[in-house]
Amino acid sequence: MSLQRAATRFTGHTDAGIECDRETIWKAVEPWLPLAAQRLSEATRSPSQQMHWRQMISAVRRPSAPCLARPDLVLLISAARRLLRALMEAERPGPGVSDIADRVRHAIHNGTYPSGSLLGASRIVAEIGAPTVERVDLALQDLQREGLITISPSKRVRVAGSALPEDRPQQIAAWLRFLIQSGVYPPQGTLPRVQPLARGLVSSTPDVSLALHLLADQQVLLVGRGRRTTVHPAPPFPVAIPPDLDDLVRELNRRALPGVRLTGTDLQAVCSQARSWWSSRTMPPPGKADELFGVLVTAGARLTSQAVRHQHERLRDHDARATLRQTAITALAKRPSDRWEQIWRAACLGVLVREIYQRGVTSRDGTESQLRDPSVALAHSRSA
Repeated sequence: MSLQRAATRFTGHTDAGIECDRETIWKAVEPWLPLAAQRLSEATRSPSQQMHWRQMISAVRRPSAPCLARPDLVLLISAARRLLRALMEAERPGPGVSDIADRVRHAIHNGTYPSGSLLGASRIVAEIGAPTVERVDLALQDLQREGLITISPSKRVRVAGSALPEDRPQQIAAWLRFLIQSGVYPPQGTLPRVQPLARGLVSSTPDVSLALHLLADQQVLLVGRGRRTTVHPAPPFPVAIPPDLDDLVRELNRRALPGVRLTGTDLQAVCSQARSWWSSRTMPPPGKADELFGVLVTAGARLTSQAVRHQHERLRDHDARATLRQTAITALAKRPSDRWEQIWRAACLGVLVREIYQRGVTSRDGTESQLRDPSVALAHSRSA
């Protein structure tokens, strides 16, 4: 109120009037400076917070000598308002900047925020109980100084380090090798073309192409220009016969969550969520990935079961059978210990489940009657 009253008493646009107006602002701000200096002295553990207070105090303080440059009046008023807002924010209860930095630092070290994951200020406010985004921003600046996070010019915050623990083409090649060993793509069987294969693996086309050539060098695949990639007639490891779809359906139904139903729209939303986590390299809160994976396994079980019961004439198509087998094998495979690998596996399963639904491998009407709101599924998986 004092600052507002001072602004209403400005005298005019002459040099003398503007100087008088500066004095009015300085007098209004002067009583706040001791408290600002106290806040500066309390910020010993946060270099970013110290710099923050120093800059705000310097911007509103009267020059110590008449010969020094006088601040622009508009900028002086803005600086006074910033200081006032900062002082008001500092009065709010809750963890301080250094405490917030300690908690985020601990979460990074214990893997709650893994390397490569995105960190939003609003997420930290919600999970750590920080009172304001301003304190979180200062804490993140301190962590950036330590090299624990990176902040892009667009203000995207990411935990430092590679989001992926291993080379992507090698990772993709290992998963394709597992699918071949499991009988999804038997010897002399063909793989999808590179673009649809990359889409199903939620990976870039160059990475998938490199993975295919790695497997070709290992005598696992036959890769040739102008023709589809084929599994080598004699791969250098044992290969299971293509699993029977009825057997896979029975195993999937044993893994499915009972009572879970999703509409077709909600099913696609769940699939999109799984893909989004991987594409944006966002690590979900603990437990959320397991919940969503359980819903996807259940959806895959329902869709595959319907396909096997009602669509036998369509299952004569090689690609349709491979899609159903790959969906089942992805759902039933042992969950990896690496959390990023888990997120990628869930994203792949989400793409496969959506493909079954959208390609019409199963009846749309049947799907709507079997699947329900994903929030019900997630709530059920928590109780389970």
